[in-house]
Amino acid sequence: MNRIEKISSLIGDVAIPLMGYLFWNWNLYFILLFFILDQLVRVLFLPQRLKLTQEANLARTKIFVRQLVIFLIELTVIHSAVYLHQSDIHFWQEFKSFLSYKDMGIAQGYILLPLILVGEWMRISNEKKLGVIGERQMAIIQINKRNGLLRIGFFALLTGLNSFVFIPQVLLVFLFLGFIALLVFY
Repeated sequence: MNRIEKISSLIGDVAIPLMGYLFWNWNLYFILLFFILDQLVRVLFLPQRLKLTQEANLARTKIFVRQLVIFLIELTVIHSAVYLHQSDIHFWQEFKSFLSYKDMGIAQGYILLPLILVGEWMRISNEKKLGVIGERQMAIIQINKRNGLLRIGFFALLTGLNSFVFIPQVLLVFLFLGFIALLVFY
């Protein structure tokens, strides 16, 4: 990952959620929803990325299914961790609150969802222009797969730790964002 991509990842994956927590009253679940939506969009755009590789159609399908399964496991582990931390949470209500949260009079769902979609589309478009195809594109896909597995391990560890000792939300937020920042450089 070059320097511009790292800065872009840090802004999108760490700075925006941190600003949400510090200035926009986002809680841990809001930050995780932002993150989950970003990961969902990456999975949905994976077939576009796979077209830039030299993999056969069957191999592309297998890669997509693996990434989808990793995403679903990550989604399950995240929700388990959140539920263990806050058992009275109502996930659907929190999701609706996340999308309808208003800052400057506009519900953030109208801004964040298109922003995440356009961001991933632009990332793929730039990679096409820069010639990130074939093996280089597969390397990016493999890094995303590895990071997904590392995130699952991170959330599983937090879930286990949280079952023995209560971890304050502020610490969970900073642990999560710090871990995501480390993944950018790993």
